Amino acid sequence: MLSAAAALVTAYAAPPLGKYVGDKSILGASIHIEITGTSATVCDIEMSGAETISCPSETWAYDGKSAITLPNMGTAGDCVHDKLAGTPASIGDITYDSTANTITVEAKFVGIPITVVLDHQTDASAFSFAIAQPRVQVVTAEEKRSWFEAFEKQYAKSYESDEERAFRLDAFLANLDLIAARNADAGLGVHFINKFADLTPEEFKARYLGYRPKKDLLFAGEELDVPLNASAGSVDWRNSKLVTPVKDQGQCGSCWAFSATEQIETNVALATGKLLSLSPQQITSCDKVDDGCNGGNTESAYAYIKKAGGIEASSSYPYSSGSRGKTGKCHSESKEFVATIGGFKSVSKKGSSESKMVSQIQKSPISVCVDAEAWQTYRHGIMGKSCGKELDHCVQAVGYQKAANGKSAYWIVRNSWNTDWGVDGFIYVEAGINACGIAKDATIVTGASLA
Repeated sequence: MLSAAAALVTAYAAPPLGKYVGDKSILGASIHIEITGTSATVCDIEMSGAETISCPSETWAYDGKSAITLPNMGTAGDCVHDKLAGTPASIGDITYDSTANTITVEAKFVGIPITVVLDHQTDASAFSFAIAQPRVQVVTAEEKRSWFEAFEKQYAKSYESDEERAFRLDAFLANLDLIAARNADAGLGVHFINKFADLTPEEFKARYLGYRPKKDLLFAGEELDVPLNASAGSVDWRNSKLVTPVKDQGQCGSCWAFSATEQIETNVALATGKLLSLSPQQITSCDKVDDGCNGGNTESAYAYIKKAGGIEASSSYPYSSGSRGKTGKCHSESKEFVATIGGFKSVSKKGSSESKMVSQIQKSPISVCVDAEAWQTYRHGIMGKSCGKELDHCVQAVGYQKAANGKSAYWIVRNSWNTDWGVDGFIYVEAGINACGIAKDATIVTGASLA
């Protein structure tokens, strides 16, 4: 027979058996976690929201005080380990409060700490009609401030003064509300904290959105006569020999120069079989019709390259405006030109011509200009009907993906904000509805060749 002391220790060390459930609203999305203790050594872990986990036989251990551990979580072959491997989510400390009979899970998502409290759930009895629903927890002001601290660390932010830091904190907190609103809108994909989270929307637009149309070029000539292809299927040029890796324009509104450069790279590769990495810096600094880091458009960029007689490789004229936010002086040399073009053609100039883009994407990627105001906080998913149509940014459509049922599709779009934004530097835009104004200024290059 156990002594009273031994019995007390045994009772105190009993693991928290049964089901514990917690829901937390994070920036307009819900995270749901369930932990069911089935024995002293095995539990069932289920999670949905940020990431999905279903691990019905996870090994766990309880120290008899408060700490719960998943001893195999750091080992390949363990269910939780394998489910979270390669994702931006991780599980940290798990604790049990025997007095409140709750389990607290500390997790991280994209480096941001998230705490969810799980309440014990009792089964419905003959005298009740439903199992009690878990309370929905909301993010506290203290948690939001801790998110900012984690953001500073993750992105190596350093502010010049306490006043500057306070301003950035206010911008960050305002963006949290903006992210939540965008997540509540089913037509904007999924949004979260990223490297732009301490910028006001006005600052973001000034630094990264540089499309400035010139109507005489935009509306000159007719759209390309592209035969419509009713049976057009999915195509993805990302891993082809027509597309260079995702670039980074930095803190310079040179998106138009990047979009033009990328399209020239594509059309030179199509014409010659040789994929070159060309110089957006040359266009940014040397195209005097446009305004460098203060903006421009792809049509006049093409016109500049045609008039100049060619474009240099990025190796001979590397990009430097991104770190300084300055256009820079022109230093191009014609002897360094590696490619040239004969001109450009518009694939589409209006929403009703988006079907022409579907036909053209079967042949090649397409330079497109879009409304990217809501892209500041994008993480993944499909930007749809709620995306604006006031063009302010230029990129490149590099694919078209149809749904399995054939009733919907989206564009695969390469951005120029590096691979730590969006889906490895890409964004998905709903097709067929001119989402983000994607069909209002779509072009390809003609007469591309090696210099």
